[in-house]
Order: sequence, then C-alpha cells, then structure tokens
Amino acid sequence: LRAKLRHLNSMSAEELLLSNTALLSEETGGGRLDVSWQVVQYVPLTSTGRVQSVALADCVGASAERSELVLHCVTLHGGGCLGSPHREPSQARMPCRDGGQAERWAAAVWNIMHGVAPDAPPPRQKRWLVLINPVSGPGHARRVYARCRPLFEAHRVALTEVVTTHAGHVREIAAQIEPAEVDAVVCVGGDGVVHELVNGLFAREDADAAVSALSIGVLPGGSANSLCVSLLKANNEKSGSRRSKGGAVGEDDDSVPRRSRRRESRPGRLRRRASSAVAADSGST
Repeated sequence: LRAKLRHLNSMSAEELLLSNTALLSEETGGGRLDVSWQVVQYVPLTSTGRVQSVALADCVGASAERSELVLHCVTLHGGGCLGSPHREPSQARMPCRDGGQAERWAAAVWNIMHGVAPDAPPPRQKRWLVLINPVSGPGHARRVYARCRPLFEAHRVALTEVVTTHAGHVREIAAQIEPAEVDAVVCVGGDGVVHELVNGLFAREDADAAVSALSIGVLPGGSANSLCVSLLKANNEKSGSRRSKGGAVGEDDDSVPRRSRRRESRPGRLRRRASSAVAADSGST
C-alpha cells in the first residue's frame, strides 16, 4: 500500500488525469484519502475505523474545518420500504493530518468537481441572482430558500437576493439584468416566477444573447411546483413525497404576487385535491 501511494504521489498531474485509478492520493496519519473523477474516499489504516465514500455527483461543496475535510452533499434517502425517495443535505467529515492538508484537499476536490486538475487555479466564483416571491402558493418561498441557502454558500456562490413586491416585478428585473454580471437566475416560488422571468428576457432587444448567457434555476416555493417535477423527471431524478416542507407538489399554483387573497371556495379546494390525486396516480410526482 505504501509503495502504491509513493508511486501515485510521484506521478505528474497529466499522468494522474489519464490514469483510471486516483487523481490524488495521500496518507493522513490515521488513514488514506483518495479522489477520482467520481468518488472521494477515506480508508482508515486500522480495521476499527470506518471507510467513507462520497459520490462527487452528490457533492455541492468542499471546505476545511480545523483538521477535517468537509464535503457538503445532497444525498438520496428512502425508497422501497424506507418510504418515498428524497434528497437531504448532509455532510461527510474526513480526518486529515492537519489544517494545511485539509485546505489542500478541499481545494483539490473543489477543482475536480468542476472538471479541473487538482493543482490548477480554482474556477471563477459564480454569481447568482435569486428572485423570491413571498406570496407564491402557500407563502413558503422564504422558508424554502432559507433551507437551501447553506447549500448555495457551500457551493461558493456570490448571491444577490431580491424579494418581489408586486405583480410584474420579475419581468421588470429581467429587463434590467446585465448578463455580463450574472451567471444564473434562481426563481423561488411558483411556476409564474419562471414565466415572468422568461417572458421578460425574451422581450429584451438583446433577447438571444441574454437567454444564451444566463442559466435559470427553480426552487419549489409554490403550491403546484409542476415545472420542478417536470425538470426532475427529465433528469431521471426523484421528486420525493408529494408534499414537501415548503409546499405541495402536484396542485394548482397561484403564481403571481397579489396584495390580498380570498379564501378559496369549497368546490375550488375539492378541484385542487382532485387534480392532485390524478397527478399522484399518474406517477408525475
């Protein structure tokens, strides 16, 4: 094992990238850290230790805390007899020899997550504009974003947050976005937030350039969240239980901000529940 580690450490970055084993491998004192394009693994030197393995596909960030490499993940839980499959934030902590080694490994893993060689300069920090509609659906958009914000921070994103105040606000913002200053726009609310954003972008004189330059993300803060469900299915991802902590999946959505709301009539509520049952029965959620 030690001879293999010495051999890996003597290889150049190009050889490591071309090898089909590990991009980086190093002893930590009590074990060994390995990372490939797919997995970060910690293997203890004693039989009493616990082997840890984290898929980089589930990893959103890497950081160092004292003498530990901390991987911030969104891992899949449940399924089968364990209930509906869903993703939950989690952390994997792998012991390092000291703080310096933890920092080096956090930087290396961060690079590999972005398809960059471990010892290359880090990728440029992303800049995201977050649009939050506080009255979408049941009004849980702020709560949904509060739960997701730590993951954005772990992903080292520079965040600009705007809470919408009136109908058409998102469209107004879309007209003023500078694509050179923003990499992505994240919509927190119902489907209507995305509709306003897209319509606002296509109404610009530079619509083609703006749409090509910007990525658009969605956090389900409405009541139906149909677009999120469709995006998850298109990516072979599980949407989890029909009702999330932030709102329900599979119901009709009130997607534009309003200053006041009337209580929905009983027939209206029954129609909403019926449409939800049909969506759940058809497998769309």
